[in-house]
Amino acid sequence: MIEELEIEKDRMAQWHKIKKDTAPIFIWGTGSVGIGVYRYCRAFEICIEGFFVDYKENTDTVFEGRNIFTMDEVLDKYSEFSVIIGHSEYAEGKRRLEKIDNVKNIYWLSSVCCDIFDPISLDFIEKEAGLLDTFYEELQDARSKSCLKSYLESRINDNPEYMLPYFQQGAGYFTNDVIKLNEDETLLDVGACYGEAIWAFAKAVDYKYRLVIALEPDENNYSTLLKNIEERNFENIIAKQVCAYNKNKNVRFEGSLERGGIKNESMDYKVYPAVTIDSLCKELNEEHTVSIIKINFPFSVDKVLDGAASILISRKPKLIIRAGFDEYVLLQTYSLIKSINSEYELYLRYTVGIPQGLTLFAI
Repeated sequence: MIEELEIEKDRMAQWHKIKKDTAPIFIWGTGSVGIGVYRYCRAFEICIEGFFVDYKENTDTVFEGRNIFTMDEVLDKYSEFSVIIGHSEYAEGKRRLEKIDNVKNIYWLSSVCCDIFDPISLDFIEKEAGLLDTFYEELQDARSKSCLKSYLESRINDNPEYMLPYFQQGAGYFTNDVIKLNEDETLLDVGACYGEAIWAFAKAVDYKYRLVIALEPDENNYSTLLKNIEERNFENIIAKQVCAYNKNKNVRFEGSLERGGIKNESMDYKVYPAVTIDSLCKELNEEHTVSIIKINFPFSVDKVLDGAASILISRKPKLIIRAGFDEYVLLQTYSLIKSINSEYELYLRYTVGIPQGLTLFAI
């Protein structure tokens, strides 16, 4: 597989191209991807004119210190401007922008989430060629292999075009051709944030499930999660304000919103309690019922899995791990799953329409 990778001779990181653009530059979107794009621009000293959205759903006119416009307002004010797509619908976003005469250049980033901005280096490919090829061969179907290859090409070339043929509109953690769900599922959501994955799971099983265990350490996220659970009047949900780890101890947690994670070397942190999944499930008397574990962050995934080793061996729950954030974590996650329980079958799908939406399913 490595020898078949398409590597552009004139490849360069997107920020080099964007900084040369003389037109006003807007970010399309103010969600988590839009925030990631703005942080990317700040990191590379790219001047942003503002944000625009399809519809203003509230009275906010400023976001991250920049003005928020509607598309119509931008068209009225600027005869020419460039756009960085700041939402996860890359394919649809590019299609719509290409029809607008005022748009000079369209940019989309392959590395934008969790402040992981650098493309994959050729040194990494050369060093990890053997493991990458082994991973590729162990994937269970052709689509998974195409997803891995296109992910590497997107990130090496910093060009999401390679991903587009393999992203299926409407695919998600629980709505795809890999996961098969029933009415007796127990979901363990590691890093539940505001609960978006929980609502998606409930909808996918027509609101018929056994239990949801939601782990979210960040105090603001956790407060919002509890509020959302109450407003939706969901039942059979246990929420815990803890981190998942490989030891029961206090840990350093850095970041917020969807960028938070355990970083014990951090100097800017909050202390939160951490538990192993094995011990937590035993405490809740659910060690024999957990059927799905979902993880959506790039930090300490190996520690989370290590702390769930007993359940992964005895129960073999379905694993859904957003693994495209970081190429090192992707390979580490693959290797650790197989070392804990070699019976797992592995699949890859894009559950978000950006390269870093690559998700590893272990069934």
